[in-house]
Amino acid sequence: MKITVLGCYAPYAPKDGACNGYLLQSDRINLMLDCGHGSFSQLQKYIDFRQLHSLIITHFHPDHYGDIHAIRHAFAGAIRDGSRKDPLVVYIPKVPQNIYEEINSWEEAFVVIPIEDALGSINPLGDLKLEFFPVKHPLTNYGVKINYNNKIFTYTSDTMWDHDLISSCWQSDLLLTEASLRGDVDDALTRKGHMTAKQAGMLGRDALVKRLVITHFWPEFNLYQLQREAEVGFEGPVEFAEMGKVFQI
Repeated sequence: MKITVLGCYAPYAPKDGACNGYLLQSDRINLMLDCGHGSFSQLQKYIDFRQLHSLIITHFHPDHYGDIHAIRHAFAGAIRDGSRKDPLVVYIPKVPQNIYEEINSWEEAFVVIPIEDALGSINPLGDLKLEFFPVKHPLTNYGVKINYNNKIFTYTSDTMWDHDLISSCWQSDLLLTEASLRGDVDDALTRKGHMTAKQAGMLGRDALVKRLVITHFWPEFNLYQLQREAEVGFEGPVEFAEMGKVFQI
């Protein structure tokens, strides 16, 4: 299983960067996790978008789904001209309802599966097995655990610290977790749905993950500072997401 970083910034992207998006590839499946601003353009550096099998949108903040309109038009056009046969399978939350209903109406491009309908079960996607779990964020949001040949990749998306995350991320071979905040932030910010880098490290430590990668960066922050803070919590080496970086599991 290979994970390529298409975008790792929030809530906006710097020059030559993109907001949250990740391409996960197995032997049979190309899966896009989130599609923040600029991530769809980055995707096309690595695959023809027509080869994408599924898209997961964890929540409807623009830095995680802002490229959905571009993706809609690309797939609708490809289906019209015959270069793509089937609509794209898209997992999305049902909330906010108006956004869900709009995307669900784009039947010329998408087959929509509500994440709420997939909760509590293992969802097969080719040679992958998907499991979703709720996380704590101001907007309804879900993390996802992906099993491929008994190797576990877990993505928290945006979340504040919550003890339930430990079981959701338990013994992941690779945990990709948000680390939006530095340790010098006011505690009130951590209650708005994000974690400090140190908290992200503690999550990796307590969940006994084998490899920890942090992401979801304010463009002005020093990533090496965040890495060091995460390593204090993790009590071991931590990697950070970078544009175009590839992680193998």
